[in-house]
Amino acid sequence: MRLKLIAILALVVGPILAFMGFKERQRIGKIETEGVEVVGVPMGGEMKKGRKGAKTYTITVKYPDANGAPQEKDFKVKSEYFNSISDGDSITVPMVKVKVLADQPDEAIIVGGSDDDRIMFPVGIGAFVLGGIGTVFMFRPRRA
Repeated sequence: MRLKLIAILALVVGPILAFMGFKERQRIGKIETEGVEVVGVPMGGEMKKGRKGAKTYTITVKYPDANGAPQEKDFKVKSEYFNSISDGDSITVPMVKVKVLADQPDEAIIVGGSDDDRIMFPVGIGAFVLGGIGTVFMFRPRRA
């Protein structure tokens, strides 16, 4: 019974994860191709530990948008990037490269460092396929 529930859950949740990953892929792709590269000043950073031990790294960066207006945003970054620009929770570099969309200044990434959820696309597709296969095998008629 538990396996049937897991298969059905994967069948439902898989497409949702895939859609979220697809939208993130489009967002990052648009910023990478259409974005303007500016120099940002890191204001601080931190590592947070979740309940199950997962670590999340964020840095706060002030950067000008394409029109020169100041912006400030917390960026989720990869652990390798965070460790390369920090010593503990203090940032050791004076500037970072930021790519920002001219018409949407809140849509920005740290060049070479932003962490994103693009991995959800293949994970969602995999969950959907496995859920579909599991559902087919679990609910097929039994032979006597």
